[in-house]
Amino acid sequence: MEYFRDSKNRIQADIAYRLGKIASQYRTFPEPYEQKFSVTLDVCILQNLLTTCSELLKGMIRNGKKHYLTADLSEKPLWGLRQEIIESTFRDEPLSGEIVLKRMRNAVSHPTDLDVSSPFPSSGYTTIPNGSKKICQYCFVNSPDTKYNRLKRFDTEELAKRGLQKAECDGDMPTDVGIIKNEDGKFCFSRNGKPFARIFKITLTVEEIHTLVIELSNYLAQAIRENWDGVTIERLVA
Repeated sequence: MEYFRDSKNRIQADIAYRLGKIASQYRTFPEPYEQKFSVTLDVCILQNLLTTCSELLKGMIRNGKKHYLTADLSEKPLWGLRQEIIESTFRDEPLSGEIVLKRMRNAVSHPTDLDVSSPFPSSGYTTIPNGSKKICQYCFVNSPDTKYNRLKRFDTEELAKRGLQKAECDGDMPTDVGIIKNEDGKFCFSRNGKPFARIFKITLTVEEIHTLVIELSNYLAQAIRENWDGVTIERLVA
């Protein structure tokens, strides 16, 4: 059976549609600023879309109009996602919407007590204070080679090599990464003679997060259309 006709994925599409509508409708509520939590709602919806609807998203990438999510963001920005707001030491090049959403899903699925000022921040997401009382930006980090905002260390060189082999199996570790011994006698990943970790970091304004939520919801909602051809994208979520 063709993927988009699967009943379970139609349910996921309907969830995506309703979540997009909720995000859009909430902004119209006449609440005072102190009691309006639209950005918190957007982040919660984004987490839901990236996790609950992950299989639907994978299927749309496989079967749908692929350029939407596989195009190079440096040439074709997508839904507010663009190269200049992203930092990445992963091997994933060029960066595409598919890769960015995957990294963001890891960030919201495995959040830790993130310190974005650390040279080796751990996975998670947090706001970026700007001196005001308003939430203006969020930072999302995916970093499988760190823990507690520090580089993961191994007791022996053999354990470090095993860790590197496992990381290489992921397919996104740079090919020139090796092993070095720290001053404390522990071992860690290295690149160009310096400690190294795969770190993906993206910083989005609250408006960019809202745009991403609406556009991703609209994209995932396409399968609710009774006779959808699996290719054309219509505006379902305003």
